[in-house]
Amino acid sequence: MSGTKKIINLFWTGGWDSTFRLIHLVLIYKKVVQPYYIIDSGRNSVLQEIRAMVKIKNALFEKDIKIKSRILPTIFKEIKEINENKTIAQSYTDLHVEESIAIQYEWLARYCHEEGISNMELCNETAIYDADNQTRRLLDKDLDRIATNYGTHYKLNARAREKNIYKIYGNFHFPVFDYTKLDMYKISKKHGFDDVLKHTWFCLMPTSQLKPCGKCKPCRVVYREGLKWRLPITSKIRYFIWPTLRKIAHLLYIKR
Repeated sequence: MSGTKKIINLFWTGGWDSTFRLIHLVLIYKKVVQPYYIIDSGRNSVLQEIRAMVKIKNALFEKDIKIKSRILPTIFKEIKEINENKTIAQSYTDLHVEESIAIQYEWLARYCHEEGISNMELCNETAIYDADNQTRRLLDKDLDRIATNYGTHYKLNARAREKNIYKIYGNFHFPVFDYTKLDMYKISKKHGFDDVLKHTWFCLMPTSQLKPCGKCKPCRVVYREGLKWRLPITSKIRYFIWPTLRKIAHLLYIKR
């Protein structure tokens, strides 16, 4: 597991999955990582994610000051600064009919195409709750498993080149497809960096007290993927009552 000068490109959000990969690379494999963060100014969680990244780096540097040389300064880019790409946009639209994939994959794909990056690591875990495995279902039949000296990742193979999935996912490597969030937690405890993972952020709609809302999809995924301890009690209450409130609101709207 000795290090080399190879630089690993990584989309890092300050969230659980990408932070797990970042730590694995710089702490366990001694690799140099170039993090990228795409700014979605319309998302309420941006500042929390950036704050989380600062906390995570500081916590890592306290563990091993040598890590400071292995995490290059994060490259930030606003969505509105990424050029439009009609081919990628159409492929996303077509894929979205097949699986309800998040719009972020469209602009992440545009960014990699624009920058000429063909080996960007994108951290999609395997979800326990299968409804959250949209990307895995789309790609599963066309993935190759690649073993390296810094872990295993998956990437689309030659069979996928003429498909819409390649226009969106062709420049990505998937290094945590073999893990659930709970798997990552167990590994982090084994290697002694679970305390750093606790600085990660996940909620899309933080409360005025900067706590997880308990209502958004990432909050709900965290709960049902075995990490419900990450939600404060008030967030857990909202987790349970929010679906009921939505149903009531929907019924009231229909009756109007």
